[in-house]
Amino acid sequence: MKTEKSILLALVIVLLFPLLGGCDDTTLYTTNPSVQLSFQRDTVNFETVFTTIGSSTQVAKVYNRSNEHIHIRSVTLADASRSGFSVNIDGQSGTTFQDIEIRKQDSLYIFVQANINPLDKDNPILVKDSLVFELSSGSVQDMKLMAYGQDVLILRGKEIQEDTTFTSKRPILIYDSLRVNAGATLTLAAGTQLYFHDKIDCKVYGTLVATGTQEQPVTFLGDRMDNLFSYLPYGNVPGQWGGVQFFASSYQNKLNHVALRGGIYGIQCDSSDVSQPKLLLQNSVVHNMSTTVLSTTNSQVDVINSELTNAGSQVVSVIGGAVSFVHCTIANFFHWAAREGTAVKIANTHNAIDYPLLKADFTNSIITGSFSDELSGERSSEETVPFNYQFSSSLVNTKLNEQSSTYTEELTHYIDCVWDAKASGDLYGDKNFLTINPDNEFKYDFQLSEESLARNIASPIVAQPYPLDLLGRDRLLDGQPDAGCYEYTPIPTAE
Repeated sequence: MKTEKSILLALVIVLLFPLLGGCDDTTLYTTNPSVQLSFQRDTVNFETVFTTIGSSTQVAKVYNRSNEHIHIRSVTLADASRSGFSVNIDGQSGTTFQDIEIRKQDSLYIFVQANINPLDKDNPILVKDSLVFELSSGSVQDMKLMAYGQDVLILRGKEIQEDTTFTSKRPILIYDSLRVNAGATLTLAAGTQLYFHDKIDCKVYGTLVATGTQEQPVTFLGDRMDNLFSYLPYGNVPGQWGGVQFFASSYQNKLNHVALRGGIYGIQCDSSDVSQPKLLLQNSVVHNMSTTVLSTTNSQVDVINSELTNAGSQVVSVIGGAVSFVHCTIANFFHWAAREGTAVKIANTHNAIDYPLLKADFTNSIITGSFSDELSGERSSEETVPFNYQFSSSLVNTKLNEQSSTYTEELTHYIDCVWDAKASGDLYGDKNFLTINPDNEFKYDFQLSEESLARNIASPIVAQPYPLDLLGRDRLLDGQPDAGCYEYTPIPTAE
């Protein structure tokens, strides 16, 4: 039999129970189906992911922007057994998650990776899945997951010991360097795609021949396929891999229609026999390097109809040898850090060693950038060491000191050139081009703007052997070719 005291205590507890429950509002979840989750993005898109390699982790936030608590009964990866996506929520990995609370005006982090199995396809295949959120209110929402799975050929520490041709229709992923031994030639067929892991180089002791076309260029890139920021793919970030180095024993290298981007350095030519051709680079783009884009030491190098742009140091560094540039766009608008060099540096000495500069010719070209002077030089104290250079029919961003005793002699090195400055002396620079890093998004388009000073200044006679610009447009059509690798073409206007 209950005593009067126990009955009174029970009555007090019953009366106080609603009040006690009201002190902890975390258990009061909304049952209103109109209260929904908000997603930072409706779709988590991984772009291209190499199969078997996996992607980096992407973060997506889920918000409760209401003034009521939301209880998520379950979060389910809808096609987990086949898609290859993996999810982590609140430190737990899995394919199904239950009983998750998002308090009012709070959020939830979701971490997603894509690990796609080989597809046995040459071209990328779209892989899709979705995260399904079932709320206790009965509402169901989802977040899309998308990636393009790309089968890839993986090479680890590959040495080319005899004449070899890469014709793979699938990208080739390089780990631990790619080495072409002396006496061997590696030929890269049109459309070959080489992706290099972090700091990995292409080391050429023999010969490298790239036979790209305008429609199917040969590409050299880093292997990061994701974004540094939402607006910035790693493909636009320098320093993602090493570069291509041609050692002293390497000759007769020919790179045609090559796109080489985002390395620590671009192309390096080591000192060799100047009487033998070391490199012919034509119809190519070498862009966005942490140090130099093209450096040559005591080598015979010819560069034709190519874009060489953006470097943390010099874009082009020439130390001795015999080099020529025809219809090239050489520009430095590097924005990743305070750069340390000009667009072009020419020298006949380095580290107290003299290298005769037999020839450094720049014809029908553009040499400019964000500095007020984009040419620099270093000359041996020994005046008998050759130091021969010439700029002709080109747009050149440099300053000559009219008061200098050497001014008259210096001026003879510039034939029919246009100085890249307005009459007022203000730097013209980026106004020559269509797009130079708008809104700090690291986007560049070095085609000529309508107001570019490079228009109609090139020599038609020099241009005759190179009638097509880098994009296949006829530079001789109007009889007045433009300097650089791009012929100006008006942008079509919407009617």
